[in-house]
Amino acid sequence: MSSIRLFLSISILSAIILVNFLTALHGYQESMREAEVLFDRKLENFANFIANHSTGTKPKELLNETLSNPSTQDEHTDELHPSVVYQVRDKNFKLIDQSIFLTLNSLNEKLKIKPKIEKSYINFANFRWRLITRFNQKAQIWISVMEKQDVRYQLAESVILKSVYPIVFAVPGIALIIFFIIRQGLKPIEQLASNVDKKQASNLSSIKLEAVPIELNKLTQRINELLARLDNALSREKRFASDAAHELRTPIAALNIQMKNLLDESNSDLKNVQDLNLGVKRMSHLVEQILTLNRSSPELYIDQFKKVDLIKLLKEIIAELYPLIDEKHHEIELKILDGKELPNKLVEEPGGISIVGEEFALHTLFKNLVVNAINYTPPHGKILITITKKNRDIRVSVMDSGPGINKTERERIFERFYRVDGDRNDTKVIGCGLGLAIVKQVADLHHAIIEVGQSDFLFDGKAVDVGLLIEVIFPLEI
Repeated sequence: MSSIRLFLSISILSAIILVNFLTALHGYQESMREAEVLFDRKLENFANFIANHSTGTKPKELLNETLSNPSTQDEHTDELHPSVVYQVRDKNFKLIDQSIFLTLNSLNEKLKIKPKIEKSYINFANFRWRLITRFNQKAQIWISVMEKQDVRYQLAESVILKSVYPIVFAVPGIALIIFFIIRQGLKPIEQLASNVDKKQASNLSSIKLEAVPIELNKLTQRINELLARLDNALSREKRFASDAAHELRTPIAALNIQMKNLLDESNSDLKNVQDLNLGVKRMSHLVEQILTLNRSSPELYIDQFKKVDLIKLLKEIIAELYPLIDEKHHEIELKILDGKELPNKLVEEPGGISIVGEEFALHTLFKNLVVNAINYTPPHGKILITITKKNRDIRVSVMDSGPGINKTERERIFERFYRVDGDRNDTKVIGCGLGLAIVKQVADLHHAIIEVGQSDFLFDGKAVDVGLLIEVIFPLEI
């Protein structure tokens, strides 16, 4: 079912049309029967009028007088094409007089009228006639009056259809009335849907509607109960992740201290000691990433969006990570490009480039990208960060001169706990596979698109044919 409103409108309108049709059909049939009775009564009155005025008058003169009567003049003005015709016979059923129409047509076709009182139908001169025959005792004459059946139907239908037409023409108006009534009746559902739609991800409070119809009471209650259960479940999940990570920090910090003391007191070249130290570092990194992932959930930040200066933010991240950059002797560069100008043309006075977002989440996103580039770029390599402002979006890309990632692996790098070649990769980089998953989550939070490719910048005058390019595209309006 695509639309309740459309379904109800079509169903109710169809029901009304069907009922009106059946009513009109029944009314038409009843009206035709009543019209038949009225027309028969008119013919009988016409026959009785002739019979009641026949004493002392010749039939021909009587009939001429009758036909000249104003009450019947309208139906007999044209004797060559009449709608009503007559015959008068004596008691022996010998023809005395008849309409000119019957006289002219009797030469080709004999009119078969039986000497008995009756009401019947008869075919004559290619027409269907209603026949009424009466015998007048006083005048001792048989009087037969006939009327064309098609004329009867035309007169009856003209009257009946005039009463049916208003019903037919009223259907569009009824349809509009039904549509507006249903629209008004469904407004509470639209209000409920609008109320749910306007709720932010962090707002799981109960829905409150004024004057809720009885039919929506249960639905509203169930939605509120669902929101309450969802709020409790999310709260428990956040508390569990946060408490677990915080609880792990203390023993991990103690392990780090003990490992430092062990490395100082023993031979640091021992493989077991090095493996143990690597495991402690990996555990510490995992806990920090879990905490960061928990803090970057949409329900925490959707209400904290504000303008964030990307240039300032990236400079702060580079300054924060500079000890790691300097340790590996990396060359890092930040460029601000104008998409309206020629490609890779440096804007002389770029000023601030801002987007609407949550500052901590964006800091986490770009820090993870830069840390990822630092970790996988070999010593004396290069990292290039560019900001490109276009008409409809802002693009931030991080390129490095590291080993890059195969095309077949690029779609999976944003999955949680996924690492290229697993934990036994050649880079020996400590990680848990959550860094880029956090990047993807924050990007989704800001309705941004992430594109992964291969680096395409110059390093030491030569084109870099390896390396990873990760570009985050932010819409100017979210």
